[in-house]
Amino acid sequence: MTPPDAYLEQVRRAMSGMEPRVRDDILRELRSHIAESTAANGGNVNASLAAVGSAEEVGRHYRELYGYGRAYKTLFAAIASFLAFLSVPVLAAGAESLFPYALSIVFLVIAAAWILWVSVAAGSRAGILAGFAAMVSRFAAFGIAAITLVGAETTANGLGLLIVVSVMLVVLGWIPGTAKKAWSAPRAQL
Repeated sequence: MTPPDAYLEQVRRAMSGMEPRVRDDILRELRSHIAESTAANGGNVNASLAAVGSAEEVGRHYRELYGYGRAYKTLFAAIASFLAFLSVPVLAAGAESLFPYALSIVFLVIAAAWILWVSVAAGSRAGILAGFAAMVSRFAAFGIAAITLVGAETTANGLGLLIVVSVMLVVLGWIPGTAKKAWSAPRAQL
């Protein structure tokens, strides 16, 4: 394997999770850039590769720039949806005590942490998608519980809390990715 091929393979690994077509297009462009730079450097491949930067950093930069692919975003949203579904207290089994509520709070905290991570790692679009999936899942869980649990009572305060917390999950998915983009220092373009 030639040094440019090894370098490009490292870049490919650092861009894992991206749409394959976008990733392959970036790699073709990068290969062309390295070839042109090598020709301009009198055939010095190592100088060309050093000028581009570390493969891991280049790959991460492109992943930040173009984001994760649909499959990963769907997976992120599905996990958020599952965790949020479990965060509706009426779905937990147990006696009339704090147990169902405490368990639902644990799942709500885990769902919120997951959505935060998605927003920071994959950007605000993926964070919003995960937050929206969590919100819809919470509404669905509540609807299922309201229809299937005989004698269950819904209070205005409880319904209001469900709506506010669910909407906050969407906001939670939006804020970190947006803040990261706004506060990050400008980088030199590759």
